[in-house]
Amino acid sequence: MNKQPESSFRGNPPKREQLAELLKDHLAQWNEVRETVVEIGATWKWAFSEASNTWTYRSYLPGDRFFASLTPKEDGFEVSTNLKADEWSAITPASPEDAALLESLRAKALASGDDPAWLHVAVTGKQTLPLLAQILVVRARRPQKPRLKAGKKRR
Repeated sequence: MNKQPESSFRGNPPKREQLAELLKDHLAQWNEVRETVVEIGATWKWAFSEASNTWTYRSYLPGDRFFASLTPKEDGFEVSTNLKADEWSAITPASPEDAALLESLRAKALASGDDPAWLHVAVTGKQTLPLLAQILVVRARRPQKPRLKAGKKRR
């Protein structure tokens, strides 16, 4: 039987102590990404995914528009967001490692055929954070209309 990570329990989202225990050495990077997204203007809330049976920390821009999510993993965490095809050129890698990661993400996005395409960036150390910050800033520039909440239809 496959053991699910501790973050996958149904019920309440992980408390700070549980998150610190789960992320171990990666808590500082988690907080850095979280604070970057707050500076961009998004708010955070926990949500349970029935599909993956895990808790994710999701951020929303004003108008209740999804921005990015953080998902705890066994060796760090994953940041998920999306980019449109014309947004990739605004990202400038600072190192050969960043260039390789960016090219890998772009290749997966193009292969999906979606526009915008989903990116899933594994964060296992500080080296990923500068490129990830650029990706998030570029993503934040995209104008989006507020989501209109549909009321119940009356007959």
